Amino acid sequence: MRPAILLASTLFLCLTASSTPAVDKSPRGVSFQSTQDGQLGIQIDGKNFAVLNHGKEWNKPFLFPVHAPNGTNVLRDIVPTREEAGSSKEGKDHFHHKGVWVSVDSVNDDRLNFWSEAARIECEGVEHSAGKNGSGQLTITNNWMEGDKPLLREETTVTIHPSRLLTYHIELSAIDRDVTIYDTKEGFFAVRLAHTMREMEGGHITNADGLKGEKDCWGKPSPWIDYYGEVDGATAGVTLMDHPGNFRESRYHVRSYGLFSISPFGPKKYSNGKEAEAPVTIRPGKKSFTLDYGLYIHDGDTETANVAEAYKQFLTVTGH
Repeated sequence: MRPAILLASTLFLCLTASSTPAVDKSPRGVSFQSTQDGQLGIQIDGKNFAVLNHGKEWNKPFLFPVHAPNGTNVLRDIVPTREEAGSSKEGKDHFHHKGVWVSVDSVNDDRLNFWSEAARIECEGVEHSAGKNGSGQLTITNNWMEGDKPLLREETTVTIHPSRLLTYHIELSAIDRDVTIYDTKEGFFAVRLAHTMREMEGGHITNADGLKGEKDCWGKPSPWIDYYGEVDGATAGVTLMDHPGNFRESRYHVRSYGLFSISPFGPKKYSNGKEAEAPVTIRPGKKSFTLDYGLYIHDGDTETANVAEAYKQFLTVTGH
């Protein structure tokens, strides 16, 4: 081969190699990784999103941490025990508010209190699988204990979408006797936000009807409430969503100090006595009691994150 042809061939090969895009081998969509006993890591597009903590050392399973797209954790640090909560800088600070969780108090005539962890929710098992369009699915099976005996069986299916929209389908079944949940504001699907996001620290609360702040949003039904604020110099937010197919509208226990929850179980409490109590009884052998909620983790404020559009996605993916 002549030198000029050899040079041209070499140049062509170099140009071809440099113009060929590198293969992106990073995982896409939602994936799972068991990090250690009692923990399941959740990634979105190969980046850490959340961890499910379900080990026997805890009185209930919960998600912590949970990261916004900008990488910040939107949840308050865990306070492991009542004693540590009482000795913390801020005094007693609700040690039972752990990450993202499901629980309630005032169960049966002896008013079992799963909310405060006086009664225990034990995780029996966790399964995970790939879903459609890059989503992932968790199935969490829990036993709500009365002493050392299961009282309620919970099966919660969490579908995690790459947009950081999570849908929770919660099924409760009575095991061998009637279980009644009485009127209470302490429940049911809950989040404890990072301190810097709190309304008392300059954060913002707004609902689907345009109402703003704890004073106007607490205890009222709404398709959704968004709570956003600053974390590590960036704005991030958390939205809770009610589903129109639930047996009744839920109300929001949303506080300026960072507690944020949604529940159908407290019409009298949430209305400050204007409505009557309406206990819910779950009977063994009957169809399980179900609730559906949405959780959306986002960057920016309510408008920037297009929360209203995320709520439409919630309705679409839950078949409503």
